[in-house]
Amino acid sequence: MLAAAQFAAYVDRGLPAVVAPLIKAQFGLTDTQIGLLQGPAFSTLYAVGLLVAGHYVAGRDPWRLAAGCLIVWTGGAVLFALAPDYPGMVTARILMGLGQAAFAPAALMLLTDQEDPGRRARALSTFTTGSASGRSAALLLGGAALAMVAGRSFTGLEPWRAASLALVIPNLMLIAVFVRASRRHRISSRERGQGIVGALSLMRARWRVFVPLLIVGAGSVLLIQAGGAWSASILNRSFGLAAPNAALLAGAVALSFAPVGHLGGGWTLGSSFGRRVGAGPLLAGGMALAAAGALLLAASGSLAGAAVGLAGLTVGGGFAAVLVLIEIQAMTDIRLRPQVGAVYLAFVSLIGVGFGPLLTGIVSDRGAAGPDTLAWALVSVVGVTAVVVAGVALIFAGPWRRSTGV
Repeated sequence: MLAAAQFAAYVDRGLPAVVAPLIKAQFGLTDTQIGLLQGPAFSTLYAVGLLVAGHYVAGRDPWRLAAGCLIVWTGGAVLFALAPDYPGMVTARILMGLGQAAFAPAALMLLTDQEDPGRRARALSTFTTGSASGRSAALLLGGAALAMVAGRSFTGLEPWRAASLALVIPNLMLIAVFVRASRRHRISSRERGQGIVGALSLMRARWRVFVPLLIVGAGSVLLIQAGGAWSASILNRSFGLAAPNAALLAGAVALSFAPVGHLGGGWTLGSSFGRRVGAGPLLAGGMALAAAGALLLAASGSLAGAAVGLAGLTVGGGFAAVLVLIEIQAMTDIRLRPQVGAVYLAFVSLIGVGFGPLLTGIVSDRGAAGPDTLAWALVSVVGVTAVVVAGVALIFAGPWRRSTGV
């Protein structure tokens, strides 16, 4: 249930990328305004909301909180579809970001309220698979919805509005499921603990293990976001695919292989093999696979080879990202897991989501003009990030093992 809701959340947040050309033409928006709508309008207050929600979530029924969050961000999605102007769309994105921010700590409370490391690892990886799949499904489902409503009249609604509303329908069913669960599964409020203050105090006291994990987590998300933001453009420029076909291929590859990385990370770390090896070498292996995938994406002369490279980049990045979240939770007392998780997610959202696509664009703009410039810019960003992440992971592998007992 939580993975399905997380899937819907990432579809909703990724939809503006699909309808951007249509709303740009209708409202006369600039690229900067489109970028603001997709990025800071959502992510900045999303990060702030994560911290606030993480502070207050302990001591409350997580099922009821999750149901409320679904209602809030679905309201934001409907407002976006019906917004009469650009300020209305920005307001809708802010509302959606705040609703989704509160959902993550509530979900973490439900997922991490168990002591068995293997079960907890598998639960977290299943949850993050929902976000990874939803991120890529936004392209596929959004494009399919636009194709279905094209040329049809829906009480005067423009096609992008009708498609956006169509994608909200599954949310209504999820709301009904979560409201029913909140009534049937009353969970005794956990001790409040110290909120975000307690989480920050714990992380400061054990900064030698938490700071490296924050660095590794932010690097993993940066790598994923860079690949996700530019993969369709690379297929368009390097292989001459039409923009819709490039987006569909990139989305199909990501949707097929993102679950492999996330589920593989959770199951591997929770297995006897993963407990013997530890998170450090596994993280380094994930980074190596991601870097090799980016290199193949840029160097391959065939579309099939590029798709294989994109698959490797997707699997490696997802594999590493979920390992960090599992390690963060394993090092945290059960009372503070939602709060520490909120701090972690806020940090990696600001760094990874904010800088991954941006750095790749800057490197590309400074390179020589050519169809493959963007692809090699991605290789540069992914390669440097992978080296840093793998190095930090291997250096601090020992302290992490002593802290988690794994």
